[in-house]
Amino acid sequence: MHYFLLGPSGVGKTTFGDWLHIYRQYHHIAIDRGDTDGMFAERLAEPWAELRQGDPAPFVRELQERAKAEDKKGCVLTFWSVIFISPDTIGWLAKQDIAVRYLYGPKELCIQAFVRREGRPDRDRAFWSENNKSYEAMGVPELAPYRADVIKPSGERLTGREIAELLKIV
Repeated sequence: MHYFLLGPSGVGKTTFGDWLHIYRQYHHIAIDRGDTDGMFAERLAEPWAELRQGDPAPFVRELQERAKAEDKKGCVLTFWSVIFISPDTIGWLAKQDIAVRYLYGPKELCIQAFVRREGRPDRDRAFWSENNKSYEAMGVPELAPYRADVIKPSGERLTGREIAELLKIV
């Protein structure tokens, strides 16, 4: 099984992807590399385009080969906050051995975490708002089976183990 991790900026997708790599033996592919296009950097742009056009085989084959080469259970890809996958597409991807999971949290706490992490004047609240337009869509009830609220109202984050349990990632 391979996992796509999605969610707003600052929610902790990359941190959780790293946790899955270390503690659950998944090969982590960080697509969300800031100013760099991770699909090109990871040489996944062409199979990704084929997946988006309805042919998942090259993309899935590439993920399987990478997991096998690293002696891992599968791959986990962490995506940019602008990526939104609908419940219909999530169902289609599940048939391809790809599970989509959303990490979610209170908007203000995600913004604060993002601004702290970036530490750049051009990566401020306005930048977050511009690049997280699907934040509300990620919180709809239809996505509840694929989503975990990973930041408590207090600002404390769930542990990797707690998130994995909520998202049923073994």
